[in-house]
Formats: sequence, C-alpha cells, structure tokens
Amino acid sequence: MSQARHYYHALSVEQHQIANEEQKRFERLSIVRLFLILALAAALIFLFSSAWLIGLGALLISVPLVAWGVRWHQAIGQRAKAAAIRAALAAEELAALDHNFSHFADGATFLDGHHPYALDLDVFGPHSLFQFLNRTVTAPGQRTLAKALLAPKAAAERARTQVQSKALMSQPNWLIEFRTIGQALKDDPAYFTRLQTWLARPPVVAGSWDILILLLAPFLGVTAILFILLVGPWYVGALGFIPTAWMLRKYAEIIPCEHTYTAEMGNLLRGYAALLTHIGSRPGGEPALEAVPALKTLAYRISQLDVRYNAFAMLLEVGGLWSLQWLRKLDQWRVQHAADLPRWLELLAETDELVSWATLRFNQASWVDPEFTEASEISATELGHPLLNPTNRVANDLEMRTDGHIHLVTGSNMAGKSTWLRTVGINLVLAQAGAPVCARHLRTRPLQVWTSMRTQDDLSESTSSFYAELKRLKAIIAAVDQNTRAGQPEQMPVFFLLDEILKGTNSRDRHTGSRALIRQLIREKGAGIIATHDLELAALERESGSHVENFAMEVQTDGDQLTFDYKLHPGVCQSFNATALMARMGIDIPEEEIRLHH
Repeated sequence: MSQARHYYHALSVEQHQIANEEQKRFERLSIVRLFLILALAAALIFLFSSAWLIGLGALLISVPLVAWGVRWHQAIGQRAKAAAIRAALAAEELAALDHNFSHFADGATFLDGHHPYALDLDVFGPHSLFQFLNRTVTAPGQRTLAKALLAPKAAAERARTQVQSKALMSQPNWLIEFRTIGQALKDDPAYFTRLQTWLARPPVVAGSWDILILLLAPFLGVTAILFILLVGPWYVGALGFIPTAWMLRKYAEIIPCEHTYTAEMGNLLRGYAALLTHIGSRPGGEPALEAVPALKTLAYRISQLDVRYNAFAMLLEVGGLWSLQWLRKLDQWRVQHAADLPRWLELLAETDELVSWATLRFNQASWVDPEFTEASEISATELGHPLLNPTNRVANDLEMRTDGHIHLVTGSNMAGKSTWLRTVGINLVLAQAGAPVCARHLRTRPLQVWTSMRTQDDLSESTSSFYAELKRLKAIIAAVDQNTRAGQPEQMPVFFLLDEILKGTNSRDRHTGSRALIRQLIREKGAGIIATHDLELAALERESGSHVENFAMEVQTDGDQLTFDYKLHPGVCQSFNATALMARMGIDIPEEEIRLHH
C-alpha cells in the first residue's frame, strides 16, 4: 500500500469515527438544551411573578450562560461537520488513486477551442487533466490553476511552484484542512467578478450635504420618535423624518443597484478570511494574516447591508437610513483597502493552486520533476499518459532534437499513435507549469506546444473540417515562422503534435501537401511529432540531410484477434488492421483482401 493510500485510508476511518461520535453527542445535547431552556423559562416566570428583583438578577446571569452554552453546542456540531468533510475528502482521494476523479470540477468553462493545445490534449472537460489535478476550493484558485495549464510559466515562477508545492506535499494534514475550510464556500466565479467590479465603483454617498444628513439621520429619527411619544403633536415630530424621506427618495434606485454587487458575499468573504488564517499558520504565510481583520470587517458590513431584506427593515431605514449608513461604511472600507484586496485574493488563489500541485506530488510519489536545459533537445524515459489508469498505462521513451527535427509515427488503427502524441504534450504542459511529470526522467527546454488533432467543421462559419484543419496548420506555421524571425535565445521554440494531417482530401493531394508541410516546418526550425497512416511519407527519412526519423506502433493479428503492445519502435509500421476491424464490424470483406492487407 502506497504512503498516500495508507494516509487517506487511516484518515477516512478516523474522521468517520469522530464525525459519528460528535454528531451523536450534538443530538443528545440538543435534547438537553431544549429541556434546559424550557426549565429556565419556567423558573424565570416563577421568579418574576414572586420576586421580580430576583428574577431580573437571574435573567442577567442566565443570558450570558445560555449564550455560552449555545456557542459550545454549536461548536460540537461544527466539529462533526468538519470531521465528516475530512472523511469525504479522504474517500475522494482514495477513489482518485483508483483513477476515478470524475467527482472533481472539470473546468469546462475555461476551454477555448482555438487555444494552441487545450482541446486536443484534453486539458479541460470530463476526464481531463484539469479534473485530474483540481483540488481548488475558490473561484480565483480555479482560474489560477487553469492559467497555469494554458501557458508556460516563467522560469522563476515555475521554480517557485516546484519548491512551494514540495514543501506543502510533506504536510497532508494542512492540505486536507485547507480544503475542509473551503468546502463550505460554494464559491462562484460570478461572485468574484462582482467583487472586482465593486472595487472600481465610485463612492455612493459623496455630496457634503448628503453626508451631513446621513450623520444626523439617527439623531433626527430618535428625536422625532421621542417627540411624538412624549410631547406631541405627532405632525410636528414627523418633520424630523423629512430629511430621511428625501434621502430615501433620492437613493431609491441607487441602493438596490449597489447592493447587487455585494449580495451574498458576506459568507464568502468570511470563508476567504478563514482560509487566509489557515495560510498564515504555516511558515512564510504571515502576510496572509494582515488581510484577515479587514476581510472580516468587510464581511460584517456586507451582512449589515443584507438586513434590508428583513421585513422590519423599513423601520431602520426611516429611523436612520440603515442601508445608506452601511453603504457609506463600505465606501470607507473600499477607499482604505481597494489596493490591498486584489493582492490578498491573489495570495489566496496562488495558495489554492499550490494545494492542487502539492496533492498531486503526494498522490503520485513515483513521478519526477523535469530537468530544464538550454540545449535544443527533449529526452524522456518511461513517459506515460497521466490520465490513463496506471495498471494499464504503457510508457515509452523519447529522444529528439527540437531545432527542426520531426518524428514520424506510423501505425495501425488503435495502436496508440494519438495517445502517444497526447502523452508527450500533456507532460510538457505539466513540466512547464512547475509540476512533476509522469515519467522516470524528462529533460527538455521550454517549448511552445501546438497541436492539430481534432479539427472539426464549423457550421456557424460555413467551415468544412478540411478547411478548419488548414486554418489550424496556418496558425502553427505562423507560430514557427514568428519564432524563426524573432531569433532570440530566450524565445521558446514551437513543438507541434500533428495527427493525420490533411486527412480531409484525396490521397494524392494529402501526400503532396504533407511532404511540403514537413519540409517547410523543418526548414523553419519547427520540431514535433506527426502521426500518420501515409507510409509513403516514411521515405523522407532517406533523403539527404533528412531531419525526419521514422517510428512505428505495431499490432499483432491472430485470426480475428488483435493484440496491441502500444510500444514505440524505430522504423515503419508493417501491420495494419483496418480491414480486420471492418470485418469484425460486419462488413463482408473477401478473405483474400484481408490476407492481402496483412
């Protein structure tokens, strides 16, 4: 049993037991609490009816005791809930170790079909790389993790991610506790967007007269009420409400509009504050603690603004302009912390991202950190596809230059050519995000990954699949050309992964176009892997000064049985299985035709 599996199994058992014990204790005390409150109420009624001074003293003593008891009882319930969450998280991680990670968010909203590689490499969506990695609990954290998968990090940032995620990997309890705190957030990207918009809005109450009325409103309201009750006549006292009524009319549309930017944000901000408090508990996390009091203050002020939903809120509005009072306090907070909040949220998002990388390291202890080099090469030993179940995963080696060299992979259907392309691509994405890779060793220089594997027609643009592929290839050629023209040492070379190029046209045009494309890419110093059924392209390896190397993925046939080893071999594929597969699907192919193709 691996260290990760042993840890999660022990955690699940322990936390299940704690959750059950604490929940039973909470339920028993609920009955006791109800009985005690009823008994206290009866005792107070009796004391007030017989000796009201004693009753008053008993009330003053009992209220804080009851409040303390309620908080103590609620704390037991919170411990039960937290233990249940930890147990559930441990169960999810055990399922993930068995390669079932469908319960994690898949980040489908981040998918852009025009991105250089996101669609073809299954970066987002069901059973994607993002879903495999994602342990984020905040919307900013999700966005930061997605960003790391969509573009290579700079060398310094990549190294920082490696160092910090390694440090966190050794603290699995800290990682689980961070996610336990975050489980209650129910974060939504829309909330974060509204918060960002709110930060840039101007003050609500800005005029000097309006501010003066706002300051005097509570005093005027109390004075008016006392005058009506104690002095009279009422219509004279009602004059004290005129400034308040004028302000309510002036801001009648502004108040609900402003409230939409902060509605439902109070609980979320309290959750952010709790996460930042937890971040502050680890070495180097002290800067997070400065945000906690300010976020709690902001959450409290937002919660007071939410009181306007209460049925009795009109009394507070008329008596003291409740909503405007708290909107002004929110304005004051915004002026004081508008520059700080983005920095605090960035710290939270970065830590949230690191939890995913650290969990990956803890769960996949056999994976290794890539080695980066300035040399124009990529070298890998036992490189495997991270999204394939380890029990069935087949690893291959890779050795090639990245300055105008191409590996041409031929093979039969289902032999694993496309999977090999995705294996290389996904591991490069992981490496350049600062993560470990699914390999025994990987050395590479930073590369711009481009793919053309799943081009589809687009009815909205009247685009055929062939034309869509041509547009994709044009973008890749432009990226290679731009890199060549830049001529800067720090410029990342383009590394492309192409699957069955020009498959939407006839065989003669496909062969002619493919040869021309390969020669052009090599001439402009592009490098990559091309998977194809076109065996004639293998002749490129024999040309003088060729930078093409042939590799094959074979299939063994025994009657109607097909055996795949998914291993990469030097040379050109010697076996094809399309006719055998078609025969198995019910297409009546003469036996001599099947023998001819095999």
